Amino acid sequence: MRERFAFTEGNPCAQFDERTSEAVWLSTCNRTELYSVAEEPGSAEAAFAETLGVPAQVADRYSFTLEDEAAAHHLFRVASGLDSAVVGEHEILGQVRRSLVDAQEQGSVGPTLTRLFQGALAAGKRVRTDTRLGGSPVSVGGAAAAILREGLGGDSLEDASVLIVGAGEMARGVARSVSGMQTGVLAIANRTRDRARELASEIGADVVAWPMATERLARFDAIVSCTSAPGFLMTREMMRDAVRHLPPGKSMHLVDLAVPRDIDPTVASIPEIALSNIDDARTVVDDSLSRRAEHVEPAERIIEEQLAGFREWLTARNVSDTIRLLKERADLIRLGELEWAMPKLAGLSQNERAVVEQFSARLVNKLLHTPTVRLRETARRGDPDCLNEHVLQVFDLEDGEEDEGAGDDLSHAQRGARS
Repeated sequence: MRERFAFTEGNPCAQFDERTSEAVWLSTCNRTELYSVAEEPGSAEAAFAETLGVPAQVADRYSFTLEDEAAAHHLFRVASGLDSAVVGEHEILGQVRRSLVDAQEQGSVGPTLTRLFQGALAAGKRVRTDTRLGGSPVSVGGAAAAILREGLGGDSLEDASVLIVGAGEMARGVARSVSGMQTGVLAIANRTRDRARELASEIGADVVAWPMATERLARFDAIVSCTSAPGFLMTREMMRDAVRHLPPGKSMHLVDLAVPRDIDPTVASIPEIALSNIDDARTVVDDSLSRRAEHVEPAERIIEEQLAGFREWLTARNVSDTIRLLKERADLIRLGELEWAMPKLAGLSQNERAVVEQFSARLVNKLLHTPTVRLRETARRGDPDCLNEHVLQVFDLEDGEEDEGAGDDLSHAQRGARS
C-alpha cells in the first residue's frame, strides 16, 4: 500500500494545485506527505489523492489529515527524527530541507510554509546537536549495514563484496555505513553513471555499469538497492539466472530499501537468496532504540520551544494583517472625508491645506494607536483567531476588494498526509 502513494520517476507529482495557496511535498522511503495552506476544507485531501493518482476511498482509508498546530507539530517531529522508521536517524533532516528547496524552485511555497519548514529544520538541528538522541544517530543506512553484517555472519564485511544500486540520499547513507565496516569490495551502480562516480569517489568505492549481466551480479555477496525506479530492477527470472552462476554452497543477501520496491518480493522463495526490506530495518537496532528512548523527552522539549516560536510568528502575522486592513479602512475614510471637506475650504492657502491633511492623518493614527497595541497584546495572551474574527466583523473589514486576503492562515492552515 505504501508503494501506491510513493513518488517515482515514472510518476512525477505536480508541486502545485490550484486548490491550495501553498504546498510542499515530502516523500521518503517511509512517508508521502503534503503540507499545504488551503482556503476550503477538503482541498488538501483532494489535492493529495488526485496528484498521486490514488482513488479517494483508498486515500481516505490509508492516509491521515492533521490541521493547524497539529500539522506543524508533526512536521517538527518528522524533521527531528522522532517519527522515523529508526528513531533518531538523521537522513530525514536533509530530505525535509530538499522538499522545501523543491517547492521553492516550483514556486508552490509562500511565507507560511517557508517559515514552518525553517522552524522544523531548526528543531531538527537542535535535536541532533543538543541531545544524545542526535549525538550518535542510527540511520536506515546503518540498519541496512547491520542487516548485511548479521546475514553474512561476521563482525565486519572485510571479506564480503557489496553492490549498492542507486546514488541518491538513501544510497549515500548506506554507502557511508557499509564503507565504515571495512568492506572487502564495495561497488556503486546507477543508471546515471556520473552520479555513481560522485558517490564512489566520496567513499572510495568502484563504479560498475547498470543494468548488469546476471553472471557478474552473482559475484557479489550482497546487494542493497535503493532507487526511485517505478518498477522492479531485479525480477525473479533475473535472480534465478544469477544464482546459477554461484559456486556450490554460496548464497546472496539482498536488501531492498526502495519504495516502491526495486526487487520482486517473490525472489525470497529462491533457496540461495535471503531478501530483506525497509521494514526489516526496524528490527535490527533494538538496543540502540532502547538507549535512545530516554532522550526522546529532551527532544520533545526542544520541539515545543521551536514550535512556540512558529506559533508566535503566525499570531503576529495574522494580527498584523488585521491591523493593516484596519489602517487601510481608516485611511480610506479619512481621504473620503477630505475629498468632501476641501471644496468647502476653498479659501485656504496651500500651507493651510497641508496642515488640514496632516491633522487628519495624525488624528487617525492617534485614534488607532491604543487599539492596535492592545490587539497585539491580547493576541499574545489569548485566542488570535477569535480576536481577529471579532475585529474584522466590528470594523466590517471582510467586505470590499481592499480587504482581500484578510485572515489567510487563520483556519485551514497546514495539512499533512502520510501513507
